[in-house]
Amino acid sequence: MAFAKEERKKILAEDPSLKSEIAKVGKMMGERWRKLSDAEKARYKAKGASMPSTRKAKKTRKNSEEGVEMRKEKKQKRKGTRKLSGYMKFVKAERASVLNENPKMRSDITAVARELGKRWRAMSDADKRKYD
Repeated sequence: MAFAKEERKKILAEDPSLKSEIAKVGKMMGERWRKLSDAEKARYKAKGASMPSTRKAKKTRKNSEEGVEMRKEKKQKRKGTRKLSGYMKFVKAERASVLNENPKMRSDITAVARELGKRWRAMSDADKRKYD
């Protein structure tokens, strides 16, 4: 991590046009890493071990009570932002009757959806308006 942090800055200083070429920069860093001696690699590994892990920090923040509460709030904000379409209201109302009429369909979700679609298409526009 320490090597990549330092080397990325050097590569971009040499050629600023590579800023958007993440893959090329990564390949160049890999080539430079392979050319390093074992002693130099050990120095960078020691540096990297002493660097704080941002992944761990993010993970603990994510799992903290505050993080959990923030995610719940976001989820509640998204909930109910869009009205159900007429078809979805129809499906919600008719799914139980389809399953009661065809108990074998309970394990086949696609068959239930297919049947509901057929019923929806067979309805007149006037009947469909009841669900809008």
